[in-house]
Amino acid sequence: MDDVDRLFECFKCGVSPPQSAFRERKRRKNKLKHGSSTQEVSTSPGIPSSGSAGQRPKKAKDVQLSIEKFDTATIKANKNNPGKQFSPIVFYGSPNGVPPKRPSSLLQLLHQIRVDLSEQNKLSSRKEIWATFPRQDEAMKFAKRHMQVRVFSYQDHFSGQRRFLVSTYKEFWQRYKNMDSKFRHHYEVIQEGLPCHLYFDLEFSKRVNAENNGDEMVDLLISVIFEALLDKYSIQGNLEWIVELDSSTEEKFSRHLIIRIPKTAFKDNSHAGAFVAEICSRILSARKSDERFEKFFVRKDSTSTEPSSQLFVDTAVYSRNRCFRLALSSKAGKNSVLLPMGRFKCKDMCEEEMFMASLICNMDADCEKLLVCKMELDCVKTLLFDTEENHNIGNYYSAPQEFALSACTRDLTTTYFLGKSPFPALDKFVEFIASIGNVSGKIRSWFWFSEYGLMVYSMSRNRYCERIGRQHKSNHVMYIVDLRRAVYYQKCYDPDCRDN
Repeated sequence: MDDVDRLFECFKCGVSPPQSAFRERKRRKNKLKHGSSTQEVSTSPGIPSSGSAGQRPKKAKDVQLSIEKFDTATIKANKNNPGKQFSPIVFYGSPNGVPPKRPSSLLQLLHQIRVDLSEQNKLSSRKEIWATFPRQDEAMKFAKRHMQVRVFSYQDHFSGQRRFLVSTYKEFWQRYKNMDSKFRHHYEVIQEGLPCHLYFDLEFSKRVNAENNGDEMVDLLISVIFEALLDKYSIQGNLEWIVELDSSTEEKFSRHLIIRIPKTAFKDNSHAGAFVAEICSRILSARKSDERFEKFFVRKDSTSTEPSSQLFVDTAVYSRNRCFRLALSSKAGKNSVLLPMGRFKCKDMCEEEMFMASLICNMDADCEKLLVCKMELDCVKTLLFDTEENHNIGNYYSAPQEFALSACTRDLTTTYFLGKSPFPALDKFVEFIASIGNVSGKIRSWFWFSEYGLMVYSMSRNRYCERIGRQHKSNHVMYIVDLRRAVYYQKCYDPDCRDN
């Protein structure tokens, strides 16, 4: 039995503590006025003093009063001590079963102890997981060893430095909702190989494109998305599937769309990105025949002399392990918070429901179908649209690599893995040419298209782009090696550099 349990038991009326609980206290030797002898007085009940054989034992009531006086002195002596102090009466109980006096302060202390224990029991039963890491790969490794966790990212409020954390959706929300809004700079890591919902990042400069109406552009884009879903997957769209978040300012239009198709999701964000590329291709093709589609195009900056030629859809957000800003968060150093628009799915949802619905990789338990959008083997420039049965229905907390591996083995001519490729000498060469200055390039992943003799390396650490002569701020680069022609070239995930 620990100290707190003894306190609870002995605090009850009528409970007698053991003899070992009686505190003995020596008093100073006092000289008698009429005599030269000194004696010691014992405060233990039932024990005669050693200096006087004829002295009667003290009564229990006298002992209690004596100890209470001692307790009062002890509390006064320790009043500057910030820690909680237990007096002997409170800790052990009163001698001989006499109920002690219970001042309100002691009752308050007892109440606080019980509240603290109750909170600890809640935490232990909740199996709280909350771990932070300076690097993403460390967070990923930790997440593999725990079930029902996800990887998030956040920026330091003062320095803007990015860190990573691992937690469950429920535990993350419990802390996130109580955080000061000015310190919320959080992102969801859309993990490679995990099923995800269709999502869009839409943005343009209002100052340069004052004639553009963002709401009209979003509504028109939604109609194009629904047409593509019906054409490619025979899915009839519904506005109630759409989670719409906005963080626009006077200078910039910025909006997120998340489309949650019931019982359906994309196989991973690379398939979602390929489907978005198909939508953008449709818009480009229809631009000449339908003047409505001119609304999708914007100018990048005021110095551009060319007509509006850039889509307001950011196609660079479908890369591997992409960080996507969370609802109710702002970017470090900025005040524009990503908030629900109040339209579509969000119009009748509470804040927690809205947040959970906005998570890209938060799957419903009844998700039974995965949408596939991949390269057609007979023609590199043709996409194949298909559906697959979800064999992991109700279980979306397996290691992401399990989903990625199953995706690779079904396409025998296309292989995707982490680590070393079948061509170690080529790996070494690519890492050599990708090292610029003191920053070394490292292969993050590779794709091997055996039918076409193409090896595609996705790089990490070094984002140096030969076209702009510097490193990209956020988007990585890739190297493509054509083994049939014995040539290689660099490409970028950045949409402005992708076609160069």
